[in-house]
Amino acid sequence: MNKNKYVFIGLVITTLISALDTNIMQTASPTIVNQLGGLELFSWIFVVYMLASTITVPLYGKLSDMYGRKKLLMIAVTLFTVGSILCGLANSMVTLIIFRGIQGLGAGGMIPLSMIIVGDLFTIEKRGKIQAVFSAIWAISSIIGPILGSFFVEALTWRWIFFINIPIGMATVLCLLPYKESAEYKKTHIDYKGFFLFGISITLLLLSTSLSNPFWYVFSGVIGLILFVLVERKEQHPFLPVTLLKNKGLQSTNLFMLIYCLSFYGTSNFIPLYLQEGSQMSIYKSGLILLSIALGWSFGSTPAGKWIIRFGYKVLFMIGSIVTTLSGLVLYLFIQNLSYTGLFIILTVQGFCFGLLFALGTIASQEFADSHLKGMSTSLQIFLRNIGTSVGVTIMGVIINHGVTLAVGMKNVFLYALILSFITIFLSFRIPEKTSAVGETALTK
Repeated sequence: MNKNKYVFIGLVITTLISALDTNIMQTASPTIVNQLGGLELFSWIFVVYMLASTITVPLYGKLSDMYGRKKLLMIAVTLFTVGSILCGLANSMVTLIIFRGIQGLGAGGMIPLSMIIVGDLFTIEKRGKIQAVFSAIWAISSIIGPILGSFFVEALTWRWIFFINIPIGMATVLCLLPYKESAEYKKTHIDYKGFFLFGISITLLLLSTSLSNPFWYVFSGVIGLILFVLVERKEQHPFLPVTLLKNKGLQSTNLFMLIYCLSFYGTSNFIPLYLQEGSQMSIYKSGLILLSIALGWSFGSTPAGKWIIRFGYKVLFMIGSIVTTLSGLVLYLFIQNLSYTGLFIILTVQGFCFGLLFALGTIASQEFADSHLKGMSTSLQIFLRNIGTSVGVTIMGVIINHGVTLAVGMKNVFLYALILSFITIFLSFRIPEKTSAVGETALTK
């Protein structure tokens, strides 16, 4: 049990690294560009990191089912830490972008592998509480991240936003050392050809979201995915196991989470902008509104494990999607008339749904899958969530930019999300009640 405590601390630190890196970079990036030059490459600081950390998620899941979680997570943290050191030493925008890619390669395994280890070590009932802790870390990081970023830039140098990851990364590895994996992992053939086709296709599709003329990227990405499917059908050990794709529970859950992340999950990115520009609110106060989502998330994810055992998956997915839709309808109809307190309450309700459904999705991805595919199944769902969020936020950005005013654009964003949320209600009816061993699993771990 004590060893599990150290492992849990290591997982918490891993989450902290990822969260802080995201929030600190947003604050420090303008200063970095001013010092290194290359303003035309500014967006690539974030794009290359997103690409590297997204396309490697399924590969980490596959490898973790073959070689174990501990080794892979330690490698991922080490890679992220080495990338951080190199970023801190970068002397040009081009080298910084390359090193951010190395950071991203490590980041791609940190959150998924942490979730997989949680699934290995803890019961269903405890997993919801643990996810609440992780979401709280992200919430706290969203507040202290910009403060730390400002401190490093003004009091020291922007390079310390990367160097700070060195002691944190070392602490993570030390906490993971006592972890002894009890499961036996089966080494099989790795379909690198399939991963290459899959990775290139997804990269092209993600790149299209940041370009003004994305047609050929989308076209090439779709063709690549078609080739990937054709090649995988003939592969004896495909990169994406056929059993995962044919599993009805995983199919319905993954599709639900993909559409859910395309809808209201991304709207919170634009709420502070709307309050700053539309209501002339201060940056601090407009950013503070997002604490409502973190607060609701904790209340939604903490009891998720117990509720699964008591009510099953289907009912909870239905409730979560319906409440999200109703709260979204209120935002669509009354966003211009809501007070700060009213908006805080509505976003808290949505945060509750986010926490509940993300916990349900993670647990379902582990419980619906065979034990030897749990890593791949968990990472596949996280991958789909990342894709849904990235594409959803991009679409919302386009909608806002084409609005006559910011208020009109924001209203149109809520309409777009509302339409998709009705689809999630329909999809929730297709999700199974529970796995046949859900109760047994919870009791025997």
